[in-house]
Amino acid sequence: MILYRRKVLSLKFLFICFISLSSYGLYYIWKNYDSSLLDIYEEMNRETLEEHRVLASYELQSPIEAEEWTQKQEAVFEEVTAEDFQEIRYLDHIVEATKINSRRLLDSLFNMTRVDYVDLHNTTFLDCYYYYNYEAIEERMTKRMEQISEVCRKTGYKNFPQTYCHNLYQFNEASITWCPVFKGGSTTWRNYFIDRFVQNKPSEKNRYELNNLRSRQLTTGQRANKARGETRQEYKIENGDNTRFMVVRHPYFRLVSHQKKMQLPNHVYMFRGIWMLAAMERGRRKKISATLQGKYKSEFNSYVDWLHDHDPAKEEYSHSEDNPYFDPPYPDLSEMVDAIYHARKKGNDWEGHWMPANEFCNICSNQFKYVALLEEEPLELWYITDKLGLWADRTVFLSHENRSQKHTETDDVWDFIEALPQERRQFLEKHFDIDFQMFGYARSRQS
Repeated sequence: MILYRRKVLSLKFLFICFISLSSYGLYYIWKNYDSSLLDIYEEMNRETLEEHRVLASYELQSPIEAEEWTQKQEAVFEEVTAEDFQEIRYLDHIVEATKINSRRLLDSLFNMTRVDYVDLHNTTFLDCYYYYNYEAIEERMTKRMEQISEVCRKTGYKNFPQTYCHNLYQFNEASITWCPVFKGGSTTWRNYFIDRFVQNKPSEKNRYELNNLRSRQLTTGQRANKARGETRQEYKIENGDNTRFMVVRHPYFRLVSHQKKMQLPNHVYMFRGIWMLAAMERGRRKKISATLQGKYKSEFNSYVDWLHDHDPAKEEYSHSEDNPYFDPPYPDLSEMVDAIYHARKKGNDWEGHWMPANEFCNICSNQFKYVALLEEEPLELWYITDKLGLWADRTVFLSHENRSQKHTETDDVWDFIEALPQERRQFLEKHFDIDFQMFGYARSRQS
């Protein structure tokens, strides 16, 4: 059914992308291939452009002309200002060329657009570009799933302790089962599932909490017995034909993103007694004399209590200037990694925000059909919504919450990781080793 619908939609969008432009528009582009797309838009009939939505295919007299046209357009886009591009981006202006030489331009335009794709007023270009690249996306997904299966085979389909087996959520009405990988775009998916499937909506304050999906959680007690030789775990309350999926992200980007979130006052208040204070004590004890340890810790605890009812951006809290617990008043990345190390050593690592995705979702035992990469949005996002039968809701996922990878800059992440002590970097590489193997992420900065 999905295949049939995809073919119908594909024909529809290809028709829009390649045929819908008026003969005047085709002739104009062919005659004015040395103009910028902004110039083309300004001089074309605006009503016609809005009606046809997207510039379609065109014919050039020779491959040489096609190459020249592409180079000129690339030069234009190198010089276009942010203000100009703001106009261009909202117009579904992308030229879908049939010539092989124009593929570079199409890719270039997509890369520019995806930088802020969430602000697009509509999805015409993303739809067209998705269908243009559908086979490549499917091939990439197939190879990834084969790689995951191979890693699982090599590790003997390792099943993690029961504490790690409560992270699947079934939505039998839609034949979907989902595992939320924290700091991997899970917020938008969680909110979508709550809005669509939770009947008795909680108060606005607590509306979007994962606990609101607890009745759909597949727990250890709901496991079905495996037949001899069976490697896939089934669950009693999950429909057998559900499609299991998850979205992952580079482990180091998840880690740095989580550490930045832990700097927020409400998170310091929530996690102080769980792991933060212990991590800060281990990291800063050398800076504190034994006689002042109690005083400084008491000051910090009073500060955290104060945070619960005050805004540090508007009010100041008085404390000893040389108190190392306030420099900074939250664990830095090295201290957080140290907390992970000690939790692993004790065998009680429960924190899903820094747990490897393969463990948190018990990927080898639960055997997902699709594992998308957050870094490959929006195309893999479009692919997942297509495959899950959520195509009509695809624009819901173009939201602020799903843009984590845009806010955690690549160089910043690697600067943080490379600044860690060598033994902690080695620990992290081992900690996330299976994730690196399964999902193809780089273990070090790429030049």
